[in-house]
Amino acid sequence: MSRNLAHGLILIVALIWGTTFIAQTTGMDTIGPLSFTGARYLIGVLVILPLALWEWRRGSLLQAMRDNRAILWGGLSLGVLMFGGIALQQTALLYTKVANAAFLTALYVPFVPLITWVLTRQSITLSIWLAVILSIGGSYLLSGNQGYDAQFADILVAIGAVFWAGHIIAIGFVTKLVNAPLQLALLQNAVCSVLAMCGAFTIEQPDLMDFVPAWQELLYAGAISVGIAYTLQLVAQRHAHATTAAFLMSLEAVFAALAGWLFLSQNLTGAALVGCLMIFCAVMLADVLPEGWRQKIERFSPLSRVQR
Repeated sequence: MSRNLAHGLILIVALIWGTTFIAQTTGMDTIGPLSFTGARYLIGVLVILPLALWEWRRGSLLQAMRDNRAILWGGLSLGVLMFGGIALQQTALLYTKVANAAFLTALYVPFVPLITWVLTRQSITLSIWLAVILSIGGSYLLSGNQGYDAQFADILVAIGAVFWAGHIIAIGFVTKLVNAPLQLALLQNAVCSVLAMCGAFTIEQPDLMDFVPAWQELLYAGAISVGIAYTLQLVAQRHAHATTAAFLMSLEAVFAALAGWLFLSQNLTGAALVGCLMIFCAVMLADVLPEGWRQKIERFSPLSRVQR
């Protein structure tokens, strides 16, 4: 696969993930957030299952988990962390705008090095601290002029971003122990679905017929977003430039904001647009900005001279 084709596929992935926020919002007319999440990830499991079985013939994740308990607990933690992130995001979409949810979810990018620093005391570059400051300022502008319910929902999304950051860190840990990405995807989606369904039938108590009106949204969010888009990302990232791939995937938030405006008529205030821009810049600083640019920022920054 050529690099340009890989980049094109990743752009499609970002578009799918961004527009999925619309399906997540409109799909909750008859079912609650946990019900939607449980059904969505169950569909994702069914889509990924044939690919996971094909991979299983080369090496069994189940056998690896039996041989190494760290793989077992790491694999299960992927599903738990995914559930925490998506459940909070899905619940928040009942009260907040698509753009808010998308851009605040993107906070997982600067959260990853922060959590790594807390756990390992690994040093953080100045560009990461600048990204954190921009994230805080952008989050305030994005949510500051809303009602209490919307502000609380945005807080839920921000907390969910911590779970997504933990999920990324856990992926780095587990994939170093075992090379079975499709089986791991199946496992995490299955765990997420089971947890969501348990919560749904305990708290929301949906009737099975309640899922029928949302079948189109569930199919898009489950089969297209969880199943197909993840697989495309998995294939394309092996052939893409890392920096370009990170930038293209971060466009998910931009696509979500545009989709919210086009399909749900959700407009943003000038301050909120500035907040979105600040969060987007924070993502660029934390994950996309070329290393040479980061070094220039730190070289000419007064703060970097003080630290030295």
